[in-house]
Amino acid sequence: MKKHTLALGVSIALLSTYSQAQTSSEKEIWGGLFGEYYSVYPEKFEPNTAYDSGMGWGGEIGMKLTPDWGFRFEVAKLDLEAERGSGSITGERIGVDALYFINQSNYYIFGGLKNQRLDESYRMADLGLGAHWQLSDKWKIITEIAGYYDFGQGNPEYSAKLGVAYSFGKTGGQRVNKDSDNDGVIDQRDLCPNTAFGATVDVDGCALKATDSDKDGVIDAKDQCANTPMNDKVDANGCSIFTEESKTMSLKILFDNNSSKLKNIDSASVQEFVDFMRRYGSTDAVIEGYASAPGTEQYNMKLSVERAEAVRQYLVEQYNIDSARLEAVGYGETKLLDKANTREAHQKNRRIEAYVTATVKIAVSK
Repeated sequence: MKKHTLALGVSIALLSTYSQAQTSSEKEIWGGLFGEYYSVYPEKFEPNTAYDSGMGWGGEIGMKLTPDWGFRFEVAKLDLEAERGSGSITGERIGVDALYFINQSNYYIFGGLKNQRLDESYRMADLGLGAHWQLSDKWKIITEIAGYYDFGQGNPEYSAKLGVAYSFGKTGGQRVNKDSDNDGVIDQRDLCPNTAFGATVDVDGCALKATDSDKDGVIDAKDQCANTPMNDKVDANGCSIFTEESKTMSLKILFDNNSSKLKNIDSASVQEFVDFMRRYGSTDAVIEGYASAPGTEQYNMKLSVERAEAVRQYLVEQYNIDSARLEAVGYGETKLLDKANTREAHQKNRRIEAYVTATVKIAVSK
């Protein structure tokens, strides 16, 4: 036992010196002391004496080589009480374990080989679960449960451990989750480092096969306008290219002779005109009133203005068009459509014409 204690002390001193020279290393080195409850197989020793369980204490030196893997060297002192008969038995356990840290966390699975010396030497394998509970950057609590298998007798034995450890090197809590290629997967888990910027990657950081969901010729990773119509021509960002186009809507209403009263209005034509103005809310309309040739020039001008105002008022009251968007203008007999002195010509000239124009964007087809 003295040899084991001396070896443990020397190991701690050497690793402490080594870690001071390796402060910039990614490896974590720790040393710890623990106490444990140990349950031994009852019939392990001489037939007249059964040792049930006992307590133990010891130390360990461990090193975390990567975020996933580490190993440790362990020495323990055991003191087992007799279940029947009398007395107790003491001994030592020495061995090494490999540790796998689950998902690079503080929880780990461990397994290894041990030599246990009580009344004689026993070669054993162990397997268990443990956790390092960080108290600070340097100090942590160790908890473990383990099962042991005796190669010679095939006996199962168990232990539960509680200890404290001090980290000489860089601890896991100091590790920075760096993402060198900015793909959203930290370097420790990135199986495909240096993926192209902006590439879509899977959970392992590997680029997915380029897809073009809307079939516009721009891959999804660069497409800023998803689901563009298939017939639209698109730019380098996958967005539809538009051109400006002027759309004009007209309204025509005829009046009786010497009258500015509205009657027999084509409601479908008016509704189409109103719908256009509502769709293009920033547009204005000019309502032009006209008269036929019979009568004085002054009278015809007055009558054409009254006709334009009548239509303007009708659109405001019946369709709630903002009056500020409508302008009424009279042209009298100055713009005759038909200069013949006939009844048909005069009827054609007694009219209202209204026009509204809007500039709209039209998608360019492929």
